[in-house]
Amino acid sequence: MRRYVIDIYNSVMNEKFNPLRHIQDENLRHATMLGLMWMWCVIFAVWTGAIFTLGASMFFHALVLFGVLATVGTFEVAKRTGTKDKK
Repeated sequence: MRRYVIDIYNSVMNEKFNPLRHIQDENLRHATMLGLMWMWCVIFAVWTGAIFTLGASMFFHALVLFGVLATVGTFEVAKRTGTKDKK
């Protein structure tokens, strides 16, 4: 069951698994994901009738996305510049 949930999550949220992987330009792929993120913020805000919280929803989604991107970026820099322990 856990693998199923991870696969479902990756099929939507991970650009290496979802159909956006076919967009070669990484910046365009990122911009597309951001556009989809804002779209879903608006949809859920309108759906719940809480349009006054749209700004907060966008802010917190952007904050989470920034945290994920900063973490991935840090891991990539560490992977490329780090040294391997020799035993």
